Amino acid sequence: TIFYPSKIAVFGVSNTPHNLARITVENLDRFGFSGQIFPFGAKKGVLGKRTINASIHDIDDTPDLAVILVPGRFAPQALEACGKKGVRHVIIESGGFTEFEEGKRVLEEYIQTIAKKYNIQVIGPNCFGVINLDAGVVVPFFIINPDYMKKGGFSLVSQSGGIFYDTCMLASCEGIGLGKLMSIGNKLLTNEVTCIEYLINDEQTSVIGLYLENFT
Repeated sequence: TIFYPSKIAVFGVSNTPHNLARITVENLDRFGFSGQIFPFGAKKGVLGKRTINASIHDIDDTPDLAVILVPGRFAPQALEACGKKGVRHVIIESGGFTEFEEGKRVLEEYIQTIAKKYNIQVIGPNCFGVINLDAGVVVPFFIINPDYMKKGGFSLVSQSGGIFYDTCMLASCEGIGLGKLMSIGNKLLTNEVTCIEYLINDEQTSVIGLYLENFT
């Protein structure tokens, strides 16, 4: 569901030019994601032809996947809303957790509690999310040009956002075709073992690359 969703919710969206969650929505459009996209923000508004709603409960549909890009202190609140709505797969790209200071561990513990309460698979926090070129699922919050992304069998699991970014930008220049890329950040609830188990059984993946700062 994370790699092949039909409905994606994006939290933290506004129509200001440099809004990061807006870039995520635009990446999905650039790569031809064929499913539905639901933007949510602090205030109601409009992004292109889409309505920005203030709450996930304002829509009748239940997204398969949610991408959270709100300030870190509000991430648990967004996750709780997803849980109540029935969303069971969430990527928290927001930063401001233990990578920032140890005192933020209480936020991570809160996220763990909510995820277990609603049985939500969570990637992150503090990550760039995932890319699946096969389905147009491209949810990082940096601008990606489809012309520079070559499809192929190399899949990547990266704890480092920088390595993830560089791979996206440079792999195609080196003739490396990309399949599924996973930025796992603080790997709070989804670690490299879970990712490797998935990729080993993925028929489109022929090579698995890992960049880890520690191994679970």
